[in-house]
Amino acid sequence: MIYLDHNATSPLDPRVLERMLPYLRERWGNASSRDHAFGWDARDAVEEARFRVAELIHAQPREIFFTSGASESLATALFGLFPWGNPEGTPPGPSGRADSFSAAPAPVRTPEASAGIAATAVEHEAVLAPCRRLEARGVPFRLLPVDAGGNLDLAALAAADEKPKAICIQAANNETGVLFPIRRAAALAHARGAMLIVDAAQALGRFPLDAREDGFDLAAFSAHKLYGPQGVGALYVRGGLERTPLEALIPGGGQEGGLRGGTLNVAAIVGFGEACRLAGLEMAGETARLLPLRDRLEGGLMAAFPQIRINGAGDRLPNTSNLVFPGADARLLIRDMHDVAVSTRSACASGSGEASHVLRAMGLSEEGALASIRFSLGRGNTEAEIDTVIEKASASYRKLLGIGALSRTAPAP
Repeated sequence: MIYLDHNATSPLDPRVLERMLPYLRERWGNASSRDHAFGWDARDAVEEARFRVAELIHAQPREIFFTSGASESLATALFGLFPWGNPEGTPPGPSGRADSFSAAPAPVRTPEASAGIAATAVEHEAVLAPCRRLEARGVPFRLLPVDAGGNLDLAALAAADEKPKAICIQAANNETGVLFPIRRAAALAHARGAMLIVDAAQALGRFPLDAREDGFDLAAFSAHKLYGPQGVGALYVRGGLERTPLEALIPGGGQEGGLRGGTLNVAAIVGFGEACRLAGLEMAGETARLLPLRDRLEGGLMAAFPQIRINGAGDRLPNTSNLVFPGADARLLIRDMHDVAVSTRSACASGSGEASHVLRAMGLSEEGALASIRFSLGRGNTEAEIDTVIEKASASYRKLLGIGALSRTAPAP
């Protein structure tokens, strides 16, 4: 099996596993236990990992809060900024604080209550779903358009009359790999009095991020995208909770500065820290290795089939290639490419059978989106594997075109 679906998840690096094993075997203390050495040891391990995550993005350890992954981090950021389901984030009545997920009625919208959320039309559902839920509770929400290359239309944001409280963008799109202008977006957001929330799940460890220079206020990360364990991630909060207060999504025993209750997954957090340490050492070299492999894949397929086109062919992650195969159903093509693991869209939405909302927002027809495949390379891939994938994809594409297996697609997107 040749694995080219690293944007869905990456294999656990053996060095990361080795670092985790002691905390799964003999060093299994609760990091919240303050009265004995088992707890002290676990807490020290968590704090070292916090330092490693912070170091990779040039942040302070007190600005890093561990979660179960980027989805939880994004939900914490969004519901934390709008805990009462209204634009100002204030309780629904004089009785004081209440559960963030209470059934309190949506507030009455007034002309001045315009401090809502803006998010790009190509965001992951981990952003769009919470935004839609908040919108149902009375928080204004609008989508920011992208162009045919998947690039954010900053002019549309600058020209808008509304002044959102939060603007959400990806550091890199999970389907196309297109990189977003974080620094320009942050400057624009701050000029409008808004906070910038960045989904950096795909970028961490693959593209340099600098919390100080990039200017984002909150950012979400997942360990499993950079060869760490699944089920652990982090939320970056500029200045910590003192500067950027957030309502806890999971209240509990006061862990993570009170932002996330529950016993910490020490072994996974240790693995996350080690994955970040390794990424800091190897990111530049891996970028230089992956770029020619990605170009080799695209060049080989497009030389054989000139009609194949790249979705989002501008600045993008060095490991990601999203290609449209006109005249073919991508799912049939993938099925026929035996022993090659690729995908049609994000893993979270792959079972829906619907056209990618990312590609549709870029202007592709439904047929074109359904004819598109994402190839995402990683550490283990070799030139020989890429050549094999070119051969297999070419043979399958030629076969499907020859037998007329067009399914729902048209000759051109």
